[in-house]
Amino acid sequence: MRVTILGSGSSGGVPVVGLGWGACDPLNPKNRRTRPSVLMETEGKTFLFDTSPDLRQQLLKAEVRHLDGIFFTHAHADHLNGLDDLRGINRVMNSPLNIYCDAETLKAIQERFSYVLTPLPKNATRYYKPVLVPQTVRAGELFEVSGGVQIRVFDQDHGFSRTLGYRVGNFGYSTDVVNLPDAAFAELEGIHTWVLGCFSELPHVTHVHVSKALEWINIIKPKYTVLMHLGPELDYATLSKKLPKGVVAAYDGISFKVPN
Repeated sequence: MRVTILGSGSSGGVPVVGLGWGACDPLNPKNRRTRPSVLMETEGKTFLFDTSPDLRQQLLKAEVRHLDGIFFTHAHADHLNGLDDLRGINRVMNSPLNIYCDAETLKAIQERFSYVLTPLPKNATRYYKPVLVPQTVRAGELFEVSGGVQIRVFDQDHGFSRTLGYRVGNFGYSTDVVNLPDAAFAELEGIHTWVLGCFSELPHVTHVHVSKALEWINIIKPKYTVLMHLGPELDYATLSKKLPKGVVAAYDGISFKVPN
């Protein structure tokens, strides 16, 4: 398995409109962050977690031309509003795309992007719009996708809402989370690699902060952890110096292998 962080930033990216770079050094290219999307390649298949508003430039940079499915963590704009950029993938593949999300996220898609859930007209000669085929999933489920890839889903506390976490083999993905229920810790037990959203140095109402993230890492004990969804107060170099062995700060384009 190979995982690539397409976008390592939080909802505003870095620099933030109107606020700039925060504590991030503008001279370090690893501080220029787009919004969160993650690519996963496994068993000869390619999957995407979330469709950030920066998805077009992310897919172009990673040279993505094929997707076997998209998993959504939740319906917040920084994770969903790049949905229309999938039309290019539809066009190259000449087929609909499968998406997986909870009922609340599907409702948001129906409200914001209803046109992506309808098939092409019979007289259409190409994919001029995204065409997505949804499958609703729930926390606690184990389901199988293209290529026999098994996906486990678990619930996460996002402060004022809930998000979905995912486990695929030895890989775990947890973003936009401030508290992990016991069931989530159980699902993550034994993973090798964990991608974890970590927004700030100080406590936050909807996102885990650095010291709490390190506490969780000490409990779950993955061999390798990548902190992403980094806010503008987390400078790449400064954060990297504070992290223990086996824990790294993400940047746009960081890519790593996950052993089977």
